[in-house]
Amino acid sequence: MNHADNITLTDSLERELLRKELDSYKRSAPLLDISSFIIAGLRRLQSESTSYVAAVSNDMDSARKNGHNVTAA
Repeated sequence: MNHADNITLTDSLERELLRKELDSYKRSAPLLDISSFIIAGLRRLQSESTSYVAAVSNDMDSARKNGHNVTAA
């Protein structure tokens, strides 16, 4: 085996070790779990606030149809 073969073998081994290390980190990364939890909460909050705004808008439209003078504060 010449010197060039050793470099290739070393690079290949190093890449494999790094790949395994990164794979195990991805499976156990607590920050990813926390960020997923936060993102899910923000999406839920956005959905609830959109529903609330739509309900208020519908209530205001209904009040206007009934002859009430309604303005947004």
